[in-house]
Amino acid sequence: MSNLPGNTQQHVMTQNVMKEEFGWEIPVEMVPIPSNGLIYDPNSTLYKKDSLKIKAMTAREEDILSSGALIKEGTAIDHLIKSCVVEENFDPFNLVLGDKNALMVSIRITGYGSNYNIRPNCEDCGKVNDINFDLSGLEIKRLNVKPIELGKNEFEFTFPVTKKVVRFKFLTSNDERERDKKQQFFKNKMGISVENNITSYLEAAILSVQGITDRNKINHFIKNMPAYDSKSLRSFIRDNEPGIDMSHEFMCQHCQHVNKANLAITPEFFWPRT
Repeated sequence: MSNLPGNTQQHVMTQNVMKEEFGWEIPVEMVPIPSNGLIYDPNSTLYKKDSLKIKAMTAREEDILSSGALIKEGTAIDHLIKSCVVEENFDPFNLVLGDKNALMVSIRITGYGSNYNIRPNCEDCGKVNDINFDLSGLEIKRLNVKPIELGKNEFEFTFPVTKKVVRFKFLTSNDERERDKKQQFFKNKMGISVENNITSYLEAAILSVQGITDRNKINHFIKNMPAYDSKSLRSFIRDNEPGIDMSHEFMCQHCQHVNKANLAITPEFFWPRT
């Protein structure tokens, strides 16, 4: 009897059958990890990994994407990534969002190709544009700031106004899920619609302020901090967060205005029109 874990055993068996019986193998390729794995726990599969091996999407992964339960739970993409990464003990929920996006884009290319049809509105005339975007042209943004300690998702920044030293982290897939849960809780239980706004983002990202780690005190500081401090930290995080550069330009097909925008990930991303 094989000692391989269930998922690995099934994957190997599938590959062997495809190769031996049908003369075809599921393609496998290496995908760059923007963080270089420097911010993951030393016990993690991702520690010091600058790339991961993924297999191409198959019909099995389409089942994951169409799972009503996973869609409702908001974890379909995480499970898709887990299914495609050829790595034992890999946990997609601990991925920082930039690394997750890099894997997501590469997996999408393996499944449906690099062409991505988008329909952005022109910021000048407001009309819709039909654009065929090449996902393979997106550039990797490598981690270019050092963490407080190797193997920790923790960084320092000094606020320009209050001069307080803040420690923050880059959000993970788990952090995003928790933000969504809080939003849903307020909506369902309290009848309050709370958007994923600036304060909720900072509450998730900030770990301490001037050495203070008490969450109630930190949240109070966040709600009352100078707007310039808030903007400066968010800009620093945005400029230094590893991931995929989703910015792009397009000329309006109607008025020739040059638009600068970020590539939006719509349902079309994993369910392209035929």
